[in-house]
Amino acid sequence: MSDFQKKILSISQKFSPETNPTAIRSSKTLKYLPAAWQVHVLSGNQDAALEGAHIHFVRSWLPEKLLNFIRFIKLGKLLDWFVWPDEDIFWLLPAVVKGVKIIKTYNIDLIVVFLKPYSAGIIGILLKWLTGKPLVINVCEPSTCDDLYAVFPTKLHYYLNRWLEDMYVRQSDAIIYVSQLSLEHVRSRQTQEQYSKFHLIRGGADPQDFRGMIGDNPDSDSFEIVFTGGMTGWEEFLQPQKQSLIKRLRHTWMNWGRYFKISVNPASSSPIFIGRAIKQVIDQNPSWRGKIKLKLYGNKFESALAVLENQDLSDVVSVTGPIPYKDALQKLQRANLLFMPLPDRLDGTPGERISLKTYEYLMTDRPILAAVPPGENRSYLSDKPGVHLVNPFDVEAMAQVIEQLTIKHIAGETLIVDRVEVQRKISYSQRGDELAALMLDVLHRADSGKSFSGPLIMESTTISSQR
Repeated sequence: MSDFQKKILSISQKFSPETNPTAIRSSKTLKYLPAAWQVHVLSGNQDAALEGAHIHFVRSWLPEKLLNFIRFIKLGKLLDWFVWPDEDIFWLLPAVVKGVKIIKTYNIDLIVVFLKPYSAGIIGILLKWLTGKPLVINVCEPSTCDDLYAVFPTKLHYYLNRWLEDMYVRQSDAIIYVSQLSLEHVRSRQTQEQYSKFHLIRGGADPQDFRGMIGDNPDSDSFEIVFTGGMTGWEEFLQPQKQSLIKRLRHTWMNWGRYFKISVNPASSSPIFIGRAIKQVIDQNPSWRGKIKLKLYGNKFESALAVLENQDLSDVVSVTGPIPYKDALQKLQRANLLFMPLPDRLDGTPGERISLKTYEYLMTDRPILAAVPPGENRSYLSDKPGVHLVNPFDVEAMAQVIEQLTIKHIAGETLIVDRVEVQRKISYSQRGDELAALMLDVLHRADSGKSFSGPLIMESTTISSQR
């Protein structure tokens, strides 16, 4: 079979139309594999869909009623201890059985797994053992990334996650990371013969999702700042309430045995500090009162309005619950400024996380205010046009950016940023090319019986077309 007629099985427990980061990455990347390839998707999402792909749905054996009952009687901590690496472990057996059948029926050439859930990696390894097919594991969110998982149920769980991640490396034919720091962190624990398996294929955004969207904001008398997605720092600003003895005991029980890998301050992942910056700008420019607003879309935190009231920010910050993904992208394209905060790291070490929001924001032509700590995300944004980088708690720096851009906007100057070259590089069409090139190299090595020794960072090879 030629390079342009490969048959691929993707283990994608999360898949479009879901809009979590793994579902978006897996569906968008597979979309741009070569059109001549036959793509099969094994998913736990009954509504999974991708034009031109063969979708195979497998229902999980998750004992949902039992797990809900355990949570109802306040013993959810037992699930944290004993259901590992995640609740999708109950999808493992039916997925393996179905996967073997698909591989044999369609003579699949290669298996690619998109994590998370992390149990999906075990599925990929078992399928490789049972069928002998080469395996590529795509780690969208590492389970040992401090920024994402600073707290573990126990110290044992932390080491179990490290062991599982190392097993992914040893058992795969190639392993992909979206963050260079994450890649280096995991690679440093491996023997040298494993180094060549590591590859950096970053996240991306699909320009087709933004096609046809109107970008101009005709109202030059107002300045709209937009954030899409959830924020994690709300609870840091809740008024402390006196708790009953039972609640205090439950809090102690829930925290007993937990292992805190690193101290992260989630307060910066909130609208509080940019809200204060807006207030500062308005105090210095009273005629702008009521004209500068921060609008949050996609926040689920029930006490958000109470926090804004308590912090005296409800007049400059508004909160809207979840909205359709396409509508969220439209909000981005019509904003005057996009805001992106990340939790601060108290020890000052660089963070490994790079948010999917980074690529969605860059796919617009809007200026970006990124309040992010040192690390992968900040380094990646440092040379991108129209990006204003500030420290997470630097209200003064945020106020300066907002004031400067508001002055330009009210004066009728354009705030549009030319990111054509950046957008070409972050397009999922390029990510599909990179993944296809890697899979072809893995298959060629497997055919020749050689160990894989490809590049650590994939360069684009234009072999794909949209499915």
